[in-house]
Amino acid sequence: MKKITILLVALTLPFAVLAFDFAKPSEPSGKVVLSEYSEAKQLYQVKLIEVNGENVPVRAHAVWLKPGQYELTLSAQIGSSAKKNLSIRDRSGMSDRENTLNLTVEADKTYYLAYDARPKNHDDWKPIVYKVE
Repeated sequence: MKKITILLVALTLPFAVLAFDFAKPSEPSGKVVLSEYSEAKQLYQVKLIEVNGENVPVRAHAVWLKPGQYELTLSAQIGSSAKKNLSIRDRSGMSDRENTLNLTVEADKTYYLAYDARPKNHDDWKPIVYKVE
């Protein structure tokens, strides 16, 4: 049993060392909400993939970040009704698109992110901050 515990610690240690240091809600931080969106307004959910080029465990609801500037890499969760209006070429290109958003986080603020699919030109679809509280 002791050998298994040591093996598990050894295997997870590199990931723990490389993991991005998210703030705790009790620390000075800004909240980034990823799960509130409105398909009726063509604003779709995003999932957090990277922070400042560093892979993070996929986050789909909310994270707290220390005050500062960040480059967030996001994955768009486009609804099926929006995808029906896309050509096959546009649909296949959605996964290849670089979905980054630069965000300056201030303490005690909440940032609501979504993927904006309102522009008629699909190339102009991108992640946005649609509300700050």
